[in-house]
This record gives sequence, structure tokens and C-alpha cells, in this order.
Amino acid sequence: MSIHKKSDGVFEVRWREGGRNKSLRVHGSHELAKKVLRKKMSVRDENRHLDVKKEVNFRMSALIDRYWTHYGAKKRSANREKSVLDGIRSDLGRRFVREVDGIAVSRWYEDLTVIRNLSPGTAVRHFNVMHHMMAKASTIWSKETGIDRNPADQVEVRRPDDQRDRYLSEDELRRLKQALDDKAYRKGTTKINKTFYRLRLIVLIAVTTGMRASEIFGLRWGDVMYSEGLLAVRAKLKGGKMRYVPMPIELAGELGRFPVVIGEDRIFPPKAGASGGRQRVEGSFEDLLERAKIEGFRFHDLRHTFASWYMMNGGDLYELAKILGHSNIKMTERYAKLARHHIAKTSSTAREIWKLMEQPICGTANVG
Repeated sequence: MSIHKKSDGVFEVRWREGGRNKSLRVHGSHELAKKVLRKKMSVRDENRHLDVKKEVNFRMSALIDRYWTHYGAKKRSANREKSVLDGIRSDLGRRFVREVDGIAVSRWYEDLTVIRNLSPGTAVRHFNVMHHMMAKASTIWSKETGIDRNPADQVEVRRPDDQRDRYLSEDELRRLKQALDDKAYRKGTTKINKTFYRLRLIVLIAVTTGMRASEIFGLRWGDVMYSEGLLAVRAKLKGGKMRYVPMPIELAGELGRFPVVIGEDRIFPPKAGASGGRQRVEGSFEDLLERAKIEGFRFHDLRHTFASWYMMNGGDLYELAKILGHSNIKMTERYAKLARHHIAKTSSTAREIWKLMEQPICGTANVG
């Protein structure tokens, strides 16, 4: 650092900052030049102690790969997770992680419903993956990614109503079964309608066991326990325990008549030419609902139908949680109100207990 007189009343102040030589011409006295130099040196010294982070050029595509290896691939829903991550890669993969701020995440989330036309529930599931990944990026991987806050925390998510109560009434159940039976066999013959029979059995399993679609597609013939009247669900619970659901005799009969694909142990293997690892219920489910004259219904509501009728017929809430595979009883408590509405059905049990209490005890003398 130095001060050089260039001419009368003109001085050049020189100093070094950030590894570079800097200079400034000051018009005035030598004392003024000294004050300017002291000010520049003071600012320089203050900047040395500022917590300025170096920009890290870590791309979102690299983050997605790391997240998939450490978390996504290990989840029960790995196939769905892979699909979500592929979508994030397509939209944001070329950006640096530090560039994906709250605004970028918000725009990505909005595009899920506006451009990709995803349902609100599906969009939320995609957002949950993004939120979890960015949480890891801003904590355990913050040194590599260059961020220390989760940008997804700045996004307001419109979560759909998770307390959907739609289930089939008694009359709708009859109409559904009739629609299933009408196309079970080829018209005018006793031969099975193979195209429709697959959907028929999937629907019957869903409505009589409460299994999810993904769990039904994962069923193998070895999971059908005819002697015990149970179906083993391959999606394992926390702790590695297997889950079992009751299999009514009628459903066992339907499974016994269902054709086996030679060389395939899955009951519902992917159809020939199907792409992707995740199976979905055929679009003919909507046709089925139309023929049964059932409106405002979706496939997952078959699970709600099973749970609702289970409770309305005196079922136990904790047993239902085990059957449905709920890890938290609060998820099952939504069906508790149905049990209260039909609690009068159990009054006969209380009356029998009351009668038993009023009967005299044999061999005991009357008091007094």
C-alpha cells in the first residue's frame, strides 16, 4: 500500500486486495489521500472475515444419482421412486444444485399439475421425493452441494384431502359384482374371457382384502395359503415382518380357477410388450364402473370399501391396521366413526352379559 503524488493536488492510492493490485486517484490534499487509503484497507480487512461461501458446481443429475443409490433404490416403492427421479432429472438435471432455489422448486411443482397434468395426490408424492432429496443435499451432503437450507421448505404444497370417505354401498357392491360376472365368460359360452378375467380377479382381491394395487400385482402363487385362508403380502413391514390378509373361501375359489402362466410364478405378470416395471390397473376399470353405474369412484376406493365394511360389521380397529399394513394407528382411525354409527349391532352381546350377571349363583344361600 502506498500513496504517490501525480501532480499538484492529485494523488494515486495503491493497495492489494483479493490477490490483485488496485489503485484510485484522489483529488485533494495528502491527508485526504491517507484517509482514503485507510478506508480501503479497513474494508479489505473486514471482507477477509466475512463468511463468503465458494460456489460449488455440483449438478442436480449427480445429486439424483447419489440419492438413488443411498435412499431411492432401497425403498419399497423403488420403481415409483425411479420414475419420479427421472422426471426431476429431465426438468432440472443440468442445473447446479445451488441454482435450484425455492422459486425453481415451486415452478417445477406447478408444472407437475399444469403441464404434466398429474393429479394433486400424485404431484404431492413427487414433491415428497424432491423434499427428501434436497433435505439430504442441504445437510449431510452440504459441502458437496454448496447449500445449507432446503429450498423445498419455501414451497407451499396443496395437499389433497387424505380423509376421502368414498366406499361402495350395499347396492353398489351388488351392481359391481353383477358387472364382473356379466363379462367373466365369453358371451353364450362357458369359456373364460381371459381379457376381462384378469381385471375381475384384481378387483375381487382389492375389495375383499383391502390390498393396494401394487401389492396385488406383486402376488405370487406361493403367497396363496389355501389351508390357512390367508394371502401373504410381499411388501414387508418395518422390522422385516411379513403381513398377511384374510382370504375368504369365495376368493380362494376364484384363484383356483384363474389360469396359470407357464414358467411364471407371479399371478399377474406384466402383459407382453409392457414397458416399465410398474404395473397399473387397466383402463377397463372405468368401463366396469360405467356398466355398474357407479360414479365418483377410483380403484383405491376399493381398499376404503373393505376397511369401511370391516368396521361396520364389528371389526377391531387394531386388527384392521394390521390387515391394511398401516404403520401408525392414526391412519386407521379414520374408519372408527363407521364403527360408532353401527355400534347398535353389538348391543346383543352386552345384553347377554347383563343376563349372565343377573342369574343366581348355584349353591349359594340367600343373604339375610
